[in-house]
Amino acid sequence: MSKEEKSHYLSIMRRRYAHMRTKKARGRVLDDFCALTGLSRKHSIKTLSPQKLQSKRRGCPSGGTPEGTGLLIHLWELSDMLCSKLLVVVIPELLRSMRHHQPVCDRAAAEVLKMSAATIDRRLRPIKAADPRRSKRRRSSLDEHRRAIPLKIDVWPQEGPDRPGYLEVDTVAHCGGSMAGSFAWTLTITDIDTQWTETRSVWNRGGAAVCQALAYSAAAMPFPLLFLNSDNGGEVLNAHIARYCAQHLPQVRRSRSRGYCKNDNAHVEQKNGARVRALYGHGRIADPSLIDPMNEINALDGLIKNLHIPTMRLVSKERVGAKWIKRFEKIPKTPAQRVLESKFVSEEDKNKVRRMLEENDLIEIRTTLQMKINQLARKLTAAPAGAGSERAPEAKRIKRRKKSEPSPESPPAA
Repeated sequence: MSKEEKSHYLSIMRRRYAHMRTKKARGRVLDDFCALTGLSRKHSIKTLSPQKLQSKRRGCPSGGTPEGTGLLIHLWELSDMLCSKLLVVVIPELLRSMRHHQPVCDRAAAEVLKMSAATIDRRLRPIKAADPRRSKRRRSSLDEHRRAIPLKIDVWPQEGPDRPGYLEVDTVAHCGGSMAGSFAWTLTITDIDTQWTETRSVWNRGGAAVCQALAYSAAAMPFPLLFLNSDNGGEVLNAHIARYCAQHLPQVRRSRSRGYCKNDNAHVEQKNGARVRALYGHGRIADPSLIDPMNEINALDGLIKNLHIPTMRLVSKERVGAKWIKRFEKIPKTPAQRVLESKFVSEEDKNKVRRMLEENDLIEIRTTLQMKINQLARKLTAAPAGAGSERAPEAKRIKRRKKSEPSPESPPAA
């Protein structure tokens, strides 16, 4: 029986069942319906009976107080708008830091501490829906072609990395869509096991400048480096970095990913978007005097993300039919917690991380970070000196348009 035939038969049997006035007559209709469809008798009664409107809202009452919701929204904004599964882990630390700067209602704090991830999602749903920055992506026709092509996955070996020291490195261009001229770049280096990430901005991407940024980031890591994987860019594969690794990091093994296979460097590619693009966007930064303010912002953002913001690592990834099933950690942890729990990190390095946690308050760092971001935004808004490369793409379009337009002195074509 086709879908249309089932629908037509169901409408006929509903009318017959509604016209029957006695229990025995309705029983005969149910016998015929069950014999043909194979459904149970209780299911058939629900299917043939007229649909009743819900008299009241089903489920538990939403509950909560406006004070608790207001405190939750404030904590969510302080955490850089984390998802509920990560936010529920960091709420106690956020409340501890907040009590040092302002009074907190004990009743609202107790209410927030009792919330689960699902409750947090329910409370924040109207706030997220009202945010104009959150817009749904239009579905592109490219999605259909991507589904037809199988994914190519190349991950680290199964036996590792189960210890800190296995790192991926990549660079991000602040070019604004045009690679012409000189502009700022940011080097990102991330550890696979702990998710500890360091960023450093440089002017252009010469080998010497990138080597200095790599040396600074490697020194900031709270554990020794063991393995370094990069892409095939010349900013990483050059004599400067080869000489630096041979002299200062002789224990480090190096590798490079395959061409046009971004998933070979997937961890650092994800940090490029979550860390660098979240701070600076996709605009062009063509003023060399902004490199020092950017590095100050990078250092403050690194303290927040590495010490206070938890991450949820991917445990397994399995393809079942046309879908990928991903399983993540049940308990998110900060990179600092993972360093402190690792048996491969020395006590001296762990003490450094403990001192960093004691000396850096989340709200103080975030206040300073927001102030420096506002200062950088004001400098970017003003036209920097020698920023002619920013207007180069527009100038090329104007020149091309003038060539294509007919000259006013030339006679019209016959």
